[in-house]
Amino acid sequence: MKWKALAKTAAAIKKMFNIEEIPINAEGTETDFTPEQKEKLEAAIGVENAAKMIKGFSQELRNMTQNDQSLKAVKDEIDALVLEANLTEEQMQNFEGKNGNEELSAKIQAIKDKQKEQGQLINKLLQDPEGDVPTAIIQGLGNKTMKHSDSHLFATGKSYDAFEKRPWNARFRDGNVKATDFNNESNIPTLQDDLKHFVTENPSVINSLFSDFEGLPEEWSRRTGVLDRVEDGFVIAGEVVQGRKKGWSPKGRFKFSTEQGRVYRKKIDITFDGYELQEIENTWLRIKNSDGSHPWKMSFIGFLLSELVKRQKVDDRNAQINGIFVETPEGHDMPGAAVNSQNGLLYLWWFYRDVAKKYRPFTSGELLGGLPTNSNIVDYIEEMINNIPEDYRKMKGLEIQLSDKWMRIYRKRAGEIYNLQYNTDQGKKEYDLPHPIDRPNFKFQVLKDMTNTDFIGITFSENVQILDFDASEKGKFTITHEKRDTHIFADYRQGIRFIYVGNKLATGEPEHFEVQYLWSNNAPIFNKEITVPAFDDRTALLKMSYPSIEIDEKWVTDIVDIEGNLVPGQIVRIKGNAAMAGVKNLKNNAKFDLASDYPLNTDGTITLYVKEDKTLKEISRTNEAPTAADTAIKFDTTSIDANEGIEFKYTGTTATVEDILNGIEGKTISIYGSDTANVTLTLTTAGNINMASDAALASSNDYVQLTLIDGSWIETKRVIA
Repeated sequence: MKWKALAKTAAAIKKMFNIEEIPINAEGTETDFTPEQKEKLEAAIGVENAAKMIKGFSQELRNMTQNDQSLKAVKDEIDALVLEANLTEEQMQNFEGKNGNEELSAKIQAIKDKQKEQGQLINKLLQDPEGDVPTAIIQGLGNKTMKHSDSHLFATGKSYDAFEKRPWNARFRDGNVKATDFNNESNIPTLQDDLKHFVTENPSVINSLFSDFEGLPEEWSRRTGVLDRVEDGFVIAGEVVQGRKKGWSPKGRFKFSTEQGRVYRKKIDITFDGYELQEIENTWLRIKNSDGSHPWKMSFIGFLLSELVKRQKVDDRNAQINGIFVETPEGHDMPGAAVNSQNGLLYLWWFYRDVAKKYRPFTSGELLGGLPTNSNIVDYIEEMINNIPEDYRKMKGLEIQLSDKWMRIYRKRAGEIYNLQYNTDQGKKEYDLPHPIDRPNFKFQVLKDMTNTDFIGITFSENVQILDFDASEKGKFTITHEKRDTHIFADYRQGIRFIYVGNKLATGEPEHFEVQYLWSNNAPIFNKEITVPAFDDRTALLKMSYPSIEIDEKWVTDIVDIEGNLVPGQIVRIKGNAAMAGVKNLKNNAKFDLASDYPLNTDGTITLYVKEDKTLKEISRTNEAPTAADTAIKFDTTSIDANEGIEFKYTGTTATVEDILNGIEGKTISIYGSDTANVTLTLTTAGNINMASDAALASSNDYVQLTLIDGSWIETKRVIA
C-alpha cells in the first residue's frame, strides 16, 4: 500500500510495530489494528491523537478506493469501446505488455484509427456501384457494419465465437433460418468448453450480469468471502461522566454484543429440451439488429449465460426478501422452492421482533397502536419517525422499508394533503420526493417483492448486508446432455443479514444498554396464507422454522414432538396433506394437548397455542381445505350494475329483471337464481336485455349468461334444471 498524505506517519507506525504494511480490513475501507497495537499507539501519542491518526488512515483509504473506482469505470468504458470497434488480432496485440496510462493511450489511439478506417470504408461503399455485398461484411447491429473473419464471428478470434463445430455462430453469419439441433450430443461438450473459456476471458462479465439483474437496493452493504457464517462484535458503553467529588466512585460499565449472519448453500438445476434452446438461439439472432448491446452479449454463449442469470436472479431476489429457510432431507427427490433456500430480510425482521425480541416495535400511540390506512399513512410514518430516539433520528442514511402498495398510497395521500405537486399525466396531485415530508435523511426503500403486508420497518441502509462467498461462483455452470434434455447446473452461497439489531436488557442493567438499530410497526410481517413445507427425517420430530407449516406428501411417521422457534403466546398452524400415501397423526401427548390425535392425511388445518412451558394446546381443527371466498355480487332489486362484477346472485323475492346498467362492449356476466324456496327470478326481452326466450331461474343452480354486444345484453348461454 502506497500512502500519500500519511506517508511519513505510515513509515513511523510500521517501524514502531516492525510490520511491512499498515493492517487493513478485508474490504479495504478501514484500518484493522489489533487491540494491543491500539493500546501501544495510545500510550505513545495519546488517546485523542491515536484516534485522529486512525481516522486519517481510514479517510485516505476511502479516497483511494473512490479514485480506483473512478479509474476502473473509465477503463471499463474504453474496454467496451475496444470490443465494439472489432479490432483485428494484430491491433489487439499492440496492447500487450502495456499497463496503466500507456495502455489507455494505446487503446484510445486504436479506436481513433479504427473509426478512421471505417469512415474510409463507408465512403468507398457509397461510391461503389450497386451489387453483391462482400461476404466479409454483414449488415446488422442497427446502422453499424459488423465484420466477420473467415473463422470467427465478429472477427474476435475467441474460441466461443468460432464457426467450426458451432452451428449457432454459422447461422448468425449466414442468416440461416434453420435452427441448431441441440439434441445432437456433439454440440454439448462444445457449449461446456465455451462457457469455461467465456468466464475465464471475461471475469468482469459475471459481476456485471448479476448487477444488471439483481434488483436489490444499491445502498445496502455487501460482504464477500463468507464461507459459512460471519459475526461482528459491538461495544455498548454506559455513562462515564459525573460531577467532581472526593473519593473513588467508579461509574462506567460496558457490554459486548454480537450479531451473526450466514450464507446458504444453493444450487441451480435447469433442464432445457432442444426446443427451448432453439428459442433462446432465435432470440439471440433477433438482437443482432439492436443498438447498444454489449459486445460480449453478442456472443451466443454470453447471451445464453445472461438468460440463465435472469432466471436465477428473479428467484434469488425474492428469496433475499421473502425467504424462509427449510432444510430438505438427503434423498428427497422433489425440487425445493427457491423461497425456502435461505432466510430473507422479512424473516429476519420477524425473528428479531417476535422470537428473539432483540428490538421493540412501536405498539402504542395515537396511530401506531393499529395499522396504516389510506387516510392516515402520512401521519403514521411521521409518528414512527418521531418515536425513534432523537440521537438516531437526526442521523443520515436511514431508510424506510415498505411495499410498493403503501408507497403509492403515501404519494397520493401526501399530494392530497400538502398540494406539493400536480402530475399532468394523471391529472391529480402526487408527492414524488424520495423521502417523507420534511425528513430528507430518511429514504423510502420500496422492496418490490414485499407484498400483501402492512409491515413497515426502519433501519440504516448500510445496516443491511448482502453476503456471498464468491460472486463469480454463481457463473461457473456445468452442462451435460441426457437423451433429449440438456442439463445446466451450478453451486453457490448467498445470504443477507442485519449487521446490528439491538440489545435486550438483562435484569439489573442500566437503560443505556438498551440499544437498537431496527424500528418497526407491529403489523404481521408475513401474510396469513404463507406456509413453509415440513419434511420427514424419520425422527417423529417436527422441525419448525416458522409457525405456519404444511406437511410434505412424503411424510411417513407420526409426529410426537416439535422443536424450533417456539415462543409462549404464539399461534402455530399445521396443515395436512391429502396426497399422503397413508394415515399418520399429530399425536395427543405431553407435548401436544389435543382433543384427540389429528390425522395429517387431509387438507385441513389444526391451530395450536404455545403455552408458557412451550407445550401446545389445540384451539381448533378442520379436516378439509377452506372453501374459496364467494366473490359473487348479491342483489335483491330488479336492476343490475354490470360494473360491479361478473357473477350476480339473487337474494330477493319473486321478480323480473328490468334493466342492466353500465358495462363495456364484449363483457360477459352471469345471473343466478335464489336459494330460497318458491322464489323465481325471470329474465325476458325488455329494455337493453335480449333473450332467446323467457328464462325462469328457480334455484341458485339456474343461471343465464349475457354478453354486451352493440349496446344490448344478448343471451349467450343458459343452464336451468
